[in-house]
Amino acid sequence: MGLFGRKRDSDDGGYEDNAALTGFGGYEPAGTPRFPAAGYGPGSPDEGEPAAGPAVQASGAGAEPGTAGPGQGSGSSDHGETPWYVEHPAVTGHAPRAEPRRIRPAAAPRLRARPSRALWVLVAVIGLGAAGFNFFGGRHHSTPSAPPRQPVTYQPEPRVVVPAVVPGWSSVSSSDGTYAYDVPPNWTPEPGVVHGWDPSATSAGLTLSTSAFTGRGYCDGDRDSKRGGAGVTTEAGTDAAAAARKAVQDLIGSAYDPGAKATYAPAQDATVMLDNTTKPAKVVVADVTPDSTEPCTLKHVTVGALALAGSSQSVVLVAYTDDTTGKADVLRLLRSYRGVPAADRSTTTPPPTTR
Repeated sequence: MGLFGRKRDSDDGGYEDNAALTGFGGYEPAGTPRFPAAGYGPGSPDEGEPAAGPAVQASGAGAEPGTAGPGQGSGSSDHGETPWYVEHPAVTGHAPRAEPRRIRPAAAPRLRARPSRALWVLVAVIGLGAAGFNFFGGRHHSTPSAPPRQPVTYQPEPRVVVPAVVPGWSSVSSSDGTYAYDVPPNWTPEPGVVHGWDPSATSAGLTLSTSAFTGRGYCDGDRDSKRGGAGVTTEAGTDAAAAARKAVQDLIGSAYDPGAKATYAPAQDATVMLDNTTKPAKVVVADVTPDSTEPCTLKHVTVGALALAGSSQSVVLVAYTDDTTGKADVLRLLRSYRGVPAADRSTTTPPPTTR
C-alpha cells in the first residue's frame, strides 16, 4: 500500500603417450631386423632337405682358378676372413643360427615397506600440533546472534516558533520563522520534514517542505501511511491561480491512482499578510475520488492550494486530507498562511526523544 491508498509502485585437445617412448614406462619399441655380421648365403633351406645347387668344394679342391664365392674376392681365404659358406647347411650340417631374441628380465618383486612405529608416532604428533594451532592460535569465526537494538536518544535542534493565529490550532513555521501556517488539533506539525513524490510517466512529481501530517499510520501494517498532509512548494510563473491549480493537479497525479476522479471548484480570492502588507493570492480546491479497491484506500479526499505570486515564481501552500478533516478546515488551514514579523518569533529547544 502506497501513500494515501496508491501503490508505488587441456586446452588444445592433444597429448603425448609417454609409455610408448623409449625409456618411459619400461618399454622400448621393437627395433628394425638386424642381420649377422657376415650376412646370409643364398638362402636357408628347410631342415632335412638337401641344398639346391652345385656341390660346394673346399678352397683349392677342384675350384676353378680365379673364381670366388659370394661375398668373397679372389684369394679371400688367404686374408683370414670368414668364408661366405660357413653358415651353409651343406657345409655346417645344421640350419643357420636364428637372430637372438631379446629376453626381458623378470621384474624384481616390489617390497612393501611396513611403516615403523616411530613413523606413526611422528604423524600423530604433527596432527595434534596442527589441531592445537587451529584451536588456540587460529581465528574463531563464530556468528553470535545480533544484540537487541538499544534505544537511541535524539536531541532536536533549537527551532524558531511562532504563535498560531487560529485559536486552538498549532503553528507550523519555516526554519527561520519568516512564514508560517496553522493546522487543526488532530494534525502534527513536523516543520523539519520534507516529503513528496518523485516524477513518473503520468506526473511531474511534487516536493513539500515545512510539513505537517494527520492520521499517520492509520493503515495497519503500513506505518508510513497518512490520512493527510501539508507543505510549501514553488511553481513557475506569476499567475497565482494557474500556479495553485498546477500544484493540485501534480499532487493528485502523484499521490493517487491515475483513474482518480477530480472535480475542481473555481479559483477563490484570498489575501496574505506579508511584511505588514496585504498581498493578493488565489485558492484552488478539488474533490478527489480515488479509483482503487486496495485495502486502506481513502474513499474521498480534499486537495487544496493557496498561491502567492512573486516576481518570477509563485509560493504555494498545499494541503490534502480525507474526510477526517472537513473542507472548511482545509480552507482555514490554507488561508492561515502568512509572513511572521521578527517580533513574533521566539527560539525554543524541543525535549529529547527516544527512538
